[in-house]
Amino acid sequence: MRTSLTMAIDSRIYSEQVLYKCFYWFSQDYTVDISIGEGSFYNVLIQPNKENTVVDWDTLAEKVKQQLIDFKLRDIVSNETKTIRELIVAKAFACYDIDTTPQTNVSDPVGFIPAII
Repeated sequence: MRTSLTMAIDSRIYSEQVLYKCFYWFSQDYTVDISIGEGSFYNVLIQPNKENTVVDWDTLAEKVKQQLIDFKLRDIVSNETKTIRELIVAKAFACYDIDTTPQTNVSDPVGFIPAII
């Protein structure tokens, strides 16, 4: 009976950040060891936290592959939208004078008269 899953993951495809973000979500049920392997590969060893746990290793391997793609895509989107997010934050906190009195007449269909306040 197999007690662990070992995967070789290409660092040219998946960054170290993507690996750690992905495998963090498996850490509740599994012990995950990530090490630098030969060439441009990471070696990942996955073992269940509890002894005598029955694991469908093929299903787990497929789930890991899906999660790697998911976190890789999140990383791509984050990098592509970084500039626009920075611009939005800068705009939100920019200092500028606000004109408190409107330059035009205020039209109010319900009869609220702001000059009385």
